[in-house]
Amino acid sequence: MMMEKRLFWREFWLLWGAGVAISVIFAAMVRIPTTPLAIFLLLRNYSQKPLLLGMEAIEITVGLAIAVSCGLLAAHRVGLGAPILETWLRGEAIKSQVRQVLVPSIVVGILLAVISLLPNLSVFHPNRELSHQQAERISEPPDRARLAEKLGRFVDERPLTLTSLTVSWLTAAIRAELISRLFLLSIIALIFAKITGSPSGTASDRVLFSAVLGVAAIGAIADVAWRSATTKMIFSSLGVINIVHDSFWLVVARALLRTVPGAVGIGWLYVRRGIESAILSAFVASVVAHLLFVLVAVRFV
Repeated sequence: MMMEKRLFWREFWLLWGAGVAISVIFAAMVRIPTTPLAIFLLLRNYSQKPLLLGMEAIEITVGLAIAVSCGLLAAHRVGLGAPILETWLRGEAIKSQVRQVLVPSIVVGILLAVISLLPNLSVFHPNRELSHQQAERISEPPDRARLAEKLGRFVDERPLTLTSLTVSWLTAAIRAELISRLFLLSIIALIFAKITGSPSGTASDRVLFSAVLGVAAIGAIADVAWRSATTKMIFSSLGVINIVHDSFWLVVARALLRTVPGAVGIGWLYVRRGIESAILSAFVASVVAHLLFVLVAVRFV
């Protein structure tokens, strides 16, 4: 029991430390908020820097601490977690586990990167030309200076570098997987396991796949709600009326394409290979998606 408790805390400190470290580095590299609640406050016109920095610090430290600790407790009760990290902490060899993780993680990441281009296709944006016209109209004088001043709060004008892009991809992969997979998926799986009467320490494939689908559904709903709310707040802050309104089904279709493939693919990796595989796949997906966008989407979409 003492050994397991010690292992849990060592595992917690490493995962939490990695999440906090990369989040702090990313936050230091950009001048706009990088966490959801801090972004929400900015969109609601709370632009005081101490408030935004304080909220960002709480989300990074306390939020991740809750997610990692509760996630690990739930994961261990349904047979999930960080198997490679746990094996390494026990002083055992991890080469075979790493080899088993690499190929599926990379393959799933590449597939997700390709799928991520689909929501940007013209078929899902019938009002794209109208959007361009609206953007041109509101950027014309005499409103250009006022618009630039207001947009300055939401945009970091410093040029992107390979370093900043890599840090942003790592931050997104580590933070998102610790919260969405280690925490949320594990909690849902534990609840389903309790409902179905699964023995402690295990969960059936049906329970685990139901948890994967549950996270996918939550992600799709959250995507629609977040994009709708932020769009309204941005246009309201700029004092501009949004004249572009896509149909409900188009909005839902784009949300499903943005969230469900990743939730299912990376969720499956987490269930079968562990959180390390999920983080690696998410990072690969971000890198390949960026390359595809630069090489393909700009020319053909």
